[in-house]
Amino acid sequence: MLLALRLSVEDLLRDRNRTLLSLTGLSVVVASYIILSALSGAFSLYLSTTILSRNLIVVDKDIYNPTDATLETQVIDAAQDLIPHMISRISPFIFHPTQVSGHVMWLRSAEQQDWEPIYHLALVKGVWPSNDREIVADEGVALVNHWQIGSTVQIFSTEFKISGIIRAPGAAFASVWMPIQTFRKLFDLQHGYQALYVQVTAGVDPEVVRTQLENDPRLGGAYAVYFEENYSRLNILFLKDLSSLITISSLMALLGIVFGIFNAVTLSTVERGHEIGILLGIGFSQRSVRNFLLVRFTLLGLLAYAVGLVAAVLYSVAQQAFAPILVLGIPLELKTTPEIALSGFSLVFILALLGTWLATRGLFNLRIVDLLRGS
Repeated sequence: MLLALRLSVEDLLRDRNRTLLSLTGLSVVVASYIILSALSGAFSLYLSTTILSRNLIVVDKDIYNPTDATLETQVIDAAQDLIPHMISRISPFIFHPTQVSGHVMWLRSAEQQDWEPIYHLALVKGVWPSNDREIVADEGVALVNHWQIGSTVQIFSTEFKISGIIRAPGAAFASVWMPIQTFRKLFDLQHGYQALYVQVTAGVDPEVVRTQLENDPRLGGAYAVYFEENYSRLNILFLKDLSSLITISSLMALLGIVFGIFNAVTLSTVERGHEIGILLGIGFSQRSVRNFLLVRFTLLGLLAYAVGLVAAVLYSVAQQAFAPILVLGIPLELKTTPEIALSGFSLVFILALLGTWLATRGLFNLRIVDLLRGS
């Protein structure tokens, strides 16, 4: 086997033009597999840390555009009457599509004391706003716009400072958050909300609360009460389906190794049929010749794996530095983990052997004289 390895290295170097051509094609396949696997891993990591909220949301059900919705004060009163036995906390909410430094995104606002316990906002870096000229941005928005802590943005000709970068649960569109007092000053509003978030008391069946609240006469049948997770679940299912599709695509891409090796071996044996016939004629066994071919083209596959791995890692680094991947406002970080690298190595090794075996399984059924004639 060591002799076969040495002869394979020498042969690859001697036929360097053909080796380079085969290496390039196989490396592209390997790099595609690793990048797709890293993307699928990024989806899986995000989904594993996603929290589905059991909050209830009360909204005007007769409004097509939710930004035009209004929340009457009696709706808030109906929810407050269920505190603390059925409802632990309520939070009126405002959201509006707004231009922030020339970029359209969602401007969200609620009482700042509700951001963590009800909306489950997590501070990634920086601090929460401490005055009416500070806001926070989700990490997806910050990555795309290259915002850092202390960056200044304009909203309706008013300058605000980014005091913190946040992460929101579920799948949400790109947004910035500001305290409700700041929102009212910016839009010159004293009252008015669009939705009401309701946090059910621990141990109480949320469906019971939802039914009782929706049937309250003060809502007058004009408001719908639904679980916040209904919206998040749809987006999460979309992300799961997308992750599965990417995983399947990565495995399909790696099958190119089989076809690439098969074509390379077939072409090589056709061109070198005369040489193979001479080796068999002077006493080399079929097994030794086949071992040589297996070693040569498996080595070619592993070299392609090494080149593809390096290319994929460089691409991932460049992607994160210049154009982060965002899906529904969620930043996805491409990481070539040891698990991806090891699984890729194992699969390339097995598929290279398979491709070589498929290409050579009928070769030794030919007579030596046929090989010498190049038939």
